[in-house]
Amino acid sequence: MANEITRLLPFRQYDENDVINFYSLDAETGEAGSVVKISAANLSDDPVKYVERGDSDSFLNVQAKALSLYPEVPYKVTKCDDTGAGVKALGIMLRDVRNKDENGENLLYYPQKKEELQCVVSGEAVPVATRGLFTINSKGLTNGVVPSVNDYALPSLNGTITGIASATPAKHAEHHGHNIGTFIATGLRESQGGTTDAFAGAYAILKLRC
Repeated sequence: MANEITRLLPFRQYDENDVINFYSLDAETGEAGSVVKISAANLSDDPVKYVERGDSDSFLNVQAKALSLYPEVPYKVTKCDDTGAGVKALGIMLRDVRNKDENGENLLYYPQKKEELQCVVSGEAVPVATRGLFTINSKGLTNGVVPSVNDYALPSLNGTITGIASATPAKHAEHHGHNIGTFIATGLRESQGGTTDAFAGAYAILKLRC
């Protein structure tokens, strides 16, 4: 259950110097492997602000006339939602953004479980990879459709990734504003031995280059 929403499979290769830990997601939940772009980055804002939370339902924000505020990173990313030329993807999220675990426990008050799930809660900085090799499961591929090897990778609906074959010269495609890399391998996972594979379906290895 720990990885039920993630769009990433374990195999990956990347350099920590290509990971940005500067932005939080502008939603309560989001899947690792989602393609994101910058939505707010005003450096005149304080690097941390304190806010009331709508998802702090394990405890009321106001108890005995006391107000509970929570820290939040004001610089935001949002999921890419189309393949248009105006999309300038920053990269893909390396951790899920969650508000509850599989048992309904609020992760605001359960930091140990948050680490076990390898996630952050909304408002916390989420690591965003800009380069590397990543294995994307069917949840991260647009409509679960596997691309072809050597297809260019483009952000699509709800932060998923789609592949597109192009006759455009590689040099031009590499610098195209909304191309985020190349698919270098594809495959199909199947349940075996009577055990259900939670990630059965198409998957692909993405050479990310944002």
